[in-house]
Amino acid sequence: MKKILAVTGIRSEYFILQPVLDEILKRDDLSLKVVVTGTHLSPLHGETYKIIEKDGYDIIKLESLLATDSLSGRCKSLGIQLMGLVDIINQEKPDWLLVLGDREESLVVATAGVYLNIPVAHICGGDRVVGNVDDSVRHAVTKLAHLHFPATKENGERILRLGEEKWRVFVTGNPALDSIRKQPELTLEEINDHIGTNLKPDKPFILLINHSLSSEYKSSQQQMAMILEAVASLNMETIIIYPNSDAGSAAIVETIEVYTKNTPFFHAFKTLQREIFVNLQRKAALLLGNSSSGILEAPFLKLPVVNVGNRQKQRQHAENIIFVEYEREKIIAAIKKATFDQSFLEVCKNCKNPYGDGFSGERIARIIAETEINNKLISKQIVY
Repeated sequence: MKKILAVTGIRSEYFILQPVLDEILKRDDLSLKVVVTGTHLSPLHGETYKIIEKDGYDIIKLESLLATDSLSGRCKSLGIQLMGLVDIINQEKPDWLLVLGDREESLVVATAGVYLNIPVAHICGGDRVVGNVDDSVRHAVTKLAHLHFPATKENGERILRLGEEKWRVFVTGNPALDSIRKQPELTLEEINDHIGTNLKPDKPFILLINHSLSSEYKSSQQQMAMILEAVASLNMETIIIYPNSDAGSAAIVETIEVYTKNTPFFHAFKTLQREIFVNLQRKAALLLGNSSSGILEAPFLKLPVVNVGNRQKQRQHAENIIFVEYEREKIIAAIKKATFDQSFLEVCKNCKNPYGDGFSGERIARIIAETEINNKLISKQIVY
């Protein structure tokens, strides 16, 4: 039996990874342990490791996140995480390391794997997002990882252009769609009972998530205020979820708290359970901000998206997204279009989702289980 050590550092990335973990546990030729680190252990970000524990996984805690809002803080956290992970790997002796995406956790896992001769399986490589450190990290991880599971054909082709061998690349789709497909439908009444809101079927509401961009982190407070000013003028019920731990996130949280205190139809949460978040996506009029879920998940749900600013720009996307700058009137106009414009709503209803069919987890677990660990796998070559 092959032992998998998966690593997760943040709520949003765990929700994508979780269907793969489920499929690993279903197999009798794989075993699993999950290292929880980064924001999962932070009270400011809702201590989301408790969700992972509740999901029934065998977890190992690795504290690494520094309480800072600076660029250097995240970099130092990466160093702490790498030292801790190497000790865990030496103790657990896994056959495979598994990681997803483009945050510091993925770089830490890939670095440890390549130095310790342990194969690394990387999910959602090859993606493209300009203006953020994530892009450079993601492609660096691709060069270190041994198997690649891009979400789309376009992303798979980008991995090949980076010089990776074709036999290492498997286009599997986005595992987050597996989770969405499996989540039971909740009524608005059930959602209201869970989160203490008063959402009503005949009143459209907004789901808002906005993160800082590493190249614009000094403007994060001003950008968040611009969005909240625009939404406040529309008098629409709005569910706001706190940002991730990127530099500039503390300023966003401060702004959310100020506006929420003075606006009765704003409801802010550090985090939400996956089943609640998915059902809010199913029932919201639109997703507003710059969350990757607007790109990766919303087309599966035919949910209109207003993406504000440069984060997610030039990323492969469906027709359900309106891109706008941080300008109050443009944000208001885009929200109105996403909520009431029947021709745009028809486009969203028929948009083509490039991120798969909701059955990615089984494919990824099966390929890892069936891949022989040998010198060919460990010794990487560049094809150009």
